[in-house]
Amino acid sequence: KQWYQRRVRGNLKPLFIEYFENSELEECITAVAKFNIGRENIGDVLTLCVGMALEMNSLKRELCSRLIADMYGRIIEPQFMEDAFVVLLRQIPDLELDNPGAADNVGRFLARAIADDCLPPAFLKRLASYDLDKKSQAAVLHASALLTMKLAMSKISNIWGVDGLERQTTKFYTNKLWFILKEYLKSLELDEVKTSLRELDIPHFHHEVVYEAIVLAMEQRVSEFDKYAQRMIDLLQFLGKASIVSKSQFETGFKRVADDLDDLTLDIPNAISLFSQFCDMCVAQNFMSEETYEKFYPASRGRKRFVSEGDGGKVKTTI
Repeated sequence: KQWYQRRVRGNLKPLFIEYFENSELEECITAVAKFNIGRENIGDVLTLCVGMALEMNSLKRELCSRLIADMYGRIIEPQFMEDAFVVLLRQIPDLELDNPGAADNVGRFLARAIADDCLPPAFLKRLASYDLDKKSQAAVLHASALLTMKLAMSKISNIWGVDGLERQTTKFYTNKLWFILKEYLKSLELDEVKTSLRELDIPHFHHEVVYEAIVLAMEQRVSEFDKYAQRMIDLLQFLGKASIVSKSQFETGFKRVADDLDDLTLDIPNAISLFSQFCDMCVAQNFMSEETYEKFYPASRGRKRFVSEGDGGKVKTTI
C-alpha cells in the first residue's frame, strides 16, 4: 500500500502543480480520473492537494476548493467524501509542521465543502464520534463557527477572498439547476429541462437534479404537495427514460435527501413524512422498487408507508 501511495502521490503532484498554474479544472479532473483511485487512498489524494494549497496563496486555495467540489461524484464517490476529510483532519499535526495555522485553514476547506454541498452539515456532528487530536478538533470547531455566521453560505462561498474568478463549481451548478427546476414548475416543459441539462453537460452531478427536485416539492405548501410532487416525479421519470439521468445518479440523489432529513427538518418541519410520501408515490407508479427504497431509507428509521406494502418485492422500473 505504501508503495502504491508513493507512486500515486508522485504522479499526482505534477498534475496539481500544473492545475494551480493554469486553472484548467476539467483537464486536471480528467487526468486524475485515469488513476482509478480507490476508497482507501482517496483521503491521501485530498490531503496532498490541500497540503500543497496551504503552502500557496489565497487564489490557489480557492482553486483547491473548486477542485474538491468538482472531484465530488467523479473522483470521490459521494459516500466516501466524509472518509476523505477524516483522513485530512488526522493529518493536520503533520501539515502544521510546514504550515503553522493549518488547522484554521483546513477548517475553512471543511466549511467550504459543506457550503458547496459536498458534505452534509450533519458531518460535523458525526465527527464527535471520531478520535481526533486537539488540532483536528480545532479545525472542526472553526468550520462550525464559520457555518453559524450571519449569511454564512454567502461568505463561505468566497472564503478565500477571490471573488473575480469565474465560478463554475458545485454551487454554481446547484444554482443553475435550481432555476431550471423552478422554471419547469411554471412551464411544465419537459423537453426544455432535457435541453438545459444537455447544455450544462454535467452527468456526474445529475444527482443534484434529483435532490433539488425532491426538496423543491417538499418546500411547497402542504396542501399543494401532492401536485408538485407529481410534477417532479413526472420530470424524473422523463429524464430516466430519456437516458439523461442514470440509475446511480437517481439513487445518489434520493440517498442524499434521506441523509439530510434531520437538517431539512429545520426549514421543513414535516420533511420526513413528506419524503416518505414522495417515495411512496414513486413506488406506486413503478418508478422505484421497494428494495431501492429500503436501501437508502430503511423501515428501521421509523418511516411510514402510505401505499400498500404488498408488492411482493417486485423490482420496479428505473431505480
